Amino acid sequence: MNRMATYVLAARPWAFPASVVPVLLGCAVAITHAGAALHWPHALMTLFAAACLQGAANLVNDYFDFKSGVDRPGIDGASRGNLVTGRLTPRQVLVEGLILWGVGALFALYFLSAVGPILLPLIAAGFILGFGYTVAPTVWKYRALGELCVFAAFGVGLTLGSYVVQTGHYSWTPVAYSLPVAFLIAAILLGNNLRDIASDREAAIHTLAMELGPRRGRFFYLSLLAAAYLIPVVMAATRAAAPSAMLPLVSLPLARRTMRDVWPRAGSADERSGLIDLDLRTAQLQMVFGLLLILGTLAPVLF
Repeated sequence: MNRMATYVLAARPWAFPASVVPVLLGCAVAITHAGAALHWPHALMTLFAAACLQGAANLVNDYFDFKSGVDRPGIDGASRGNLVTGRLTPRQVLVEGLILWGVGALFALYFLSAVGPILLPLIAAGFILGFGYTVAPTVWKYRALGELCVFAAFGVGLTLGSYVVQTGHYSWTPVAYSLPVAFLIAAILLGNNLRDIASDREAAIHTLAMELGPRRGRFFYLSLLAAAYLIPVVMAATRAAAPSAMLPLVSLPLARRTMRDVWPRAGSADERSGLIDLDLRTAQLQMVFGLLLILGTLAPVLF
C-alpha cells in the first residue's frame, strides 16, 4: 500500500456516512419543508467540510487513544492498525488530523461569511465537541460522554447546520428529522465501546458502556435502535412528516439481524462474539436507514 493510500485510509473514509447522511438529510428537509431551492455549491462544500471534520476527529482520537494506552497490541480495532503496527507514526497521524481540522475551519469561515453569523453557535459547538472528544481538558470520550457528543455533533448538529446553510434560518423540523439518525450514530459508538469494556477498564478510562455494564449496555443499544425506528412512525402519525418518512422501516430486517446478534448472546459462553464487528454493522444500518429517510423525506416533491 502506498503512502497516500495509507493516509486516506487512516481517516476511516468507510465511516463517513455518519457525517454525509446528516448533511444530505438537512438538505432534503430544507427542500421539502422550507421550499428551498438547493444551493448545489454550498451542499457539496458542506459535504466535504463534514467529511474533513469527521476524518480529523477520527485521526485525533486515534492519536490520543494510542498515546494514552487505550489502543495497544492485542486490542481489536486498535487505531485501525496504523499506530499499533507502525504503518504511521503518532506525529504523522496528528499532523494529518490537524490539517483536516484546518481545512474544516476554512470552510467554517467561508460559511460564516456567505451565510452569516447565524451559524456561529453551531460551528463553535461542533469544534468544541469534536476537538474536545479526546483532547484535554474536556476529553469527553473518557468521561462516558462520547455517545452524547456524537449524537449532538454529527446527528443533530450536521443536519441542522446543513439546513441552515440552505435556508439561512433555524427550525425545529430538521432537529426532529435528525433524531433517528442521531440515535443510530450514538449506537455505532456504543457498539464499539461494548466490545472494548475490558480493555478500556485496563486503560483506566470511563465510557458509557462501562458505566452501564454489559447487560444494561446491550439493552440501551437495543433501545437506541428501537427509538430510531419509532420516531418516523410518530412523525408520520402526527402529520409532522409525510407517510413516506416511514420508508426506513424497510431496513427493519437488517436491524433485526443486528439486534439478534447483540441480545441473545448475553451471558453465553461466546458473549463477546456478537460484539466484535457490531460498530461496523451498526454503521451499515445507519447508512441504509439514513438514505431511506432522505428518500422518504424527498418523496413528496419527487413523486
